Amino acid sequence: MAAAVLGEVFLLHLEKDASAMVQFTCDGCGKNLTPPGTSRYVVRLEAYAAQTLSDVLTEDDLQDDQVEEMARFLQQVEAGLVTPPSSVPERRQMRFDLCLDCYRRFLQDPLRREPVIRLRFHQN
Repeated sequence: MAAAVLGEVFLLHLEKDASAMVQFTCDGCGKNLTPPGTSRYVVRLEAYAAQTLSDVLTEDDLQDDQVEEMARFLQQVEAGLVTPPSSVPERRQMRFDLCLDCYRRFLQDPLRREPVIRLRFHQN
């Protein structure tokens, strides 16, 4: 019994330490988002190649011998007759933590199409 209670106290202590070590910064401007009361917004993006009608399998495709087709394709690649497909990733998922200002800017212009004009005044 004492070991179980001691274990729970130890776990609570670890949870407090772990939460103290987690730091969030805005991926847009670098602002610290960790202090209590600071708003943090999460943006998740997923990018992937769109499927076209030519990508859909036909009944003829299912009748072909895929092993034989792959062997023929690899022979053509080795002979330099065909270039292998590009190494563009098929799917990519991204996650960003943003402060309120960067979140608002993202919602207004997610692809950053508007030019950013920054005026720099010298301190006299």
